[in-house]
Amino acid sequence: MIANDSMSRINIPQVSIPIWKDLYEAARIFREIKCWNWMWDSDIFGIGNPENGEIGYCCVLGRMGEVFGMVTYLGTEGLGEYLRIQSEEIRPGDTEALFVQNCLRVFFEDRGELQEPDLQVIKMLGLKFRGRSSWPHFRSLRPGYFPWYLTESEAKYLTLALRQATQVALRLKKEPDWLAPRGENQYLVQVPIRHGDSWDWENQWLEPSPIEKTTVRTQPIDELRMRRIIKTIRQRQGIWEADCFYTPMVVEEKERPFYPRTVLCADHESGFVLGSEVVEPSEWQSEFPKKMLQWIENHRVLPNELWLRKREAVEILEPLTSRLSIKVQLAKNLEAIDEAQAALLEFISKDRRRKR
Repeated sequence: MIANDSMSRINIPQVSIPIWKDLYEAARIFREIKCWNWMWDSDIFGIGNPENGEIGYCCVLGRMGEVFGMVTYLGTEGLGEYLRIQSEEIRPGDTEALFVQNCLRVFFEDRGELQEPDLQVIKMLGLKFRGRSSWPHFRSLRPGYFPWYLTESEAKYLTLALRQATQVALRLKKEPDWLAPRGENQYLVQVPIRHGDSWDWENQWLEPSPIEKTTVRTQPIDELRMRRIIKTIRQRQGIWEADCFYTPMVVEEKERPFYPRTVLCADHESGFVLGSEVVEPSEWQSEFPKKMLQWIENHRVLPNELWLRKREAVEILEPLTSRLSIKVQLAKNLEAIDEAQAALLEFISKDRRRKR
């Protein structure tokens, strides 16, 4: 998905000219060696970030002749998304692939794929690119956010990553087995070692750091509202399904455009949508319980059971479900939710086509 012209003019991070110059030069050298002629996207290796110690896991694209460039997946979480894509748990064309990646990327594309801010930087630097798949196109991807322009710190790290990736690729050309794993779950990582005012790079075989468990922020219960529901709503009926998922529409607010989440609840038997609400990605944990209470009040009934797909959702709603004596079941298949989500996506797709 490509930003439109109005989006391209808002909230663009400021990057200094020397940083841009270094990045474009590193990209030029990387493209010149055409390492995708001997590397596959499964040849992954790590490059440490001197600023924060985070490891970016790089893979080169282009062997199949479709997309040329490099993607640097950030940290263990970014690596996990890469592995899900490699295993085809997430396919490149899947809707989910838009929302979950945490990476920096450079693609070499045709001029028409770049937006005006990209072209302005190229013009300011006095650079010339000719031919197909020759124009560097840099983007930052974060879970839940629209692919966006680099910050200065991201540009600095991507410059390092491209420089080191060039060295890795040239050695791999001479030693094709160099990246073969030395042990289970180990990756070759170029680790920065400070020497005075500069950095040297040391090759180490490392296991990815453990993923830190996401903290679930349960919200205090509205005690007055809860007592009112317990007192006035006595009827219990059926099974409800509920879920929260990213929605393929872009909201142009705050510092960076984002994909909102939709909180949705439906009746298991009839498929009737009991309620839906679009919320900001960062606010879904606090909004989910509020919306569930609202839908219970609107329909004047409590479900006998509530089926949820995400364990995180079970934890978020636990103060509500335990107090209201609603049995909760973790279910992989939520047919009513899936049908409602498919209908929503079709509506968004039709509306997008109508506005073109």
